[in-house]
This record gives sequence, structure tokens and C-alpha cells, in this order.
Amino acid sequence: MLTYALDLALERFGFLRSKIDEVITLDMAKFLKSLWVRYTGSQNPYVKRLSIAGIDSGYNYIEYRGYALYIINTTSVTLDENREEHLDGWVDIDVVSSVNLEYELSTLSVCMEIEFMRRLIDKVDLVLVDGSAVAMITRLHRASLDTGLEILESKGVNVSRVLKDLIIMLSLNPRKLVFISKNSNSKDLLGLVKGDIYYFERYTDFETGYSKPLDLSMSKNLGVATVVKQFRKYSKRVLGTELTIGLTYVRFDSFSRVYRVEIVVEPGEDIETRVRYIINALSDTNISGYPYPLARAHNLAKVGNRDVERVAILLGVAKDPRDREAFLM
Repeated sequence: MLTYALDLALERFGFLRSKIDEVITLDMAKFLKSLWVRYTGSQNPYVKRLSIAGIDSGYNYIEYRGYALYIINTTSVTLDENREEHLDGWVDIDVVSSVNLEYELSTLSVCMEIEFMRRLIDKVDLVLVDGSAVAMITRLHRASLDTGLEILESKGVNVSRVLKDLIIMLSLNPRKLVFISKNSNSKDLLGLVKGDIYYFERYTDFETGYSKPLDLSMSKNLGVATVVKQFRKYSKRVLGTELTIGLTYVRFDSFSRVYRVEIVVEPGEDIETRVRYIINALSDTNISGYPYPLARAHNLAKVGNRDVERVAILLGVAKDPRDREAFLM
């Protein structure tokens, strides 16, 4: 089959490369550049630096015949006003049997990130979360409707309660939470063939800055727009004020990558002013164009194959028959 796949790739080489090397029209390139605002963040020496926390999580597992061994890890890294580092974390290891293993672990991972958001929200000025607020809400809403989530039930996780806590936390702390995605296929702003992030990386001359913000209730993705409109309704019930979720794409350092940034926006708020505030606040923490607390949290939270294999050896199950092992030679 691999030989056939290679032959097919050669046969379709021109077609596939045309998709990879997509060339947009001059008018579209001009439009893209008109959406990009050149801006370089800087710290005001007369203003106290903000304390900033980054949260990320990771998980991995080995499937055996009839059960699985998993490790899940959530980490927070906080830089105080003096830029001293403080770490916190939560690790869980278990042996489980679930038909929705990947789905349940990713959902549990999200739930634990929200727990760390709750722990930090009153202790720091900014909480950076790896990922998307809209994706979190969507994932938890879906999981709250599902039944038979054995891992979550065994851990005592009430997904509906976690979803409610997240929305209340976003509503009560709109200026403290910032969601930053390293990778995104979303087409909220441009609606072109590839994700927005691809075009902003390629057609903005590698300059620092951000895209003109978008209220995601106006997203070209109807699913995203619907989620944000529901969030607006719920926030009005909680606070009596309709909040929304704003989107921008940011390049923190020249020639570095572009990241998707989501923030909760208050009525009448100048979103561009808020975006500049965030860029300035993070300007002294960027490492290779990415906020240090998130980069550090990512490295501490990730769980590699060797990590799970070491635990398997310790438990004496390294030689057990695995689910994916070939039994026909």
C-alpha cells in the first residue's frame, strides 16, 4: 500500500503542490496587508511590570489488549513582577479501559487547565492559556452531552459544572485571561482555502504587529459564531452585560511565527488598545517570539513516549500484548 501511495503522490504531484504553494491574487495580498497593523511591544519603565502565568497540559498513553496505561500532566509557570519563576503542577497516572480514550484524556486535560486557571486568576495580572477559548467551550459542551465517559466519571469530574465555571470565570475576569494558539486551521477572518494563520505568516513581511481584531460572533465559521453568541447570552445572564470573544493574530518578534490570540471583550471596549496592552505586557517575556511562561509550561507538561514506557517498565507491563501489535506476519 505504501508503494501505491507513493505512486499516487507522484501522479498527483502538480495538483498537490498547487495546493501547498497556493498563490493568492494581488488584490487579496493587498487586502491581507491592509489588515496587518505594524506594532512592536515595549515596556514602560515607569509602570510596574505585570505578573504573568502560563498554563499548558499534555498526556500520552500505551494501549494494551483490553486496557491502557496513561499519564496526564498539567503545569503552570508564573513570572512575578521581579521575573522570578514559580511552578505548580498536577500529574495523574492510571490504568483504564475506555472506548473513548483519546477523547476522554483530552477532555480531562482541558478540565485540569481550567482548574489551574481558577487557582491563578486572583493571584496574577495575566493568565496565558495554551489553546482557544472557543475550542474549550465547544469541547466541554459536547462532553457534557455525552454519556459513558468512564475516566471522567471515575475522577469525579462533572463536565457541565466545569463548563459553567469556565464561562463564569471568563465573564468575571475578562481582562485577565488570554488564549494563545500555536497552531490553528481556523478560517474565522478570511475564509480562504487554508487557515487564517497561514496567510498572515506568509504575507505580512515578517513584521511585528497584529491583525485588526474581529468579534468572533461575526466569524465566517458559523459554528464558532454560534458558540460566541451563546457565550454572549450566558454572560448577560451572569453579569447583566453582553461580553464577546475577540480574535487577533500576533507576531511578537520580527521573523518569528504568528499566533492566534483570543480575548474576552467588554461592551464598548477598544479591542486594539487591549491587544497593544497585551503585546506590551508580554514584550519582556518573549523567547524566540513566544511568551516564556507558555513555552516553559509546554516543555514541562509534555509527556513523551519514553515517559510512558518507563512507567510501564516500572509497573511490569512493558511486555504485555499491545493493542496495535501486528498478529499476522
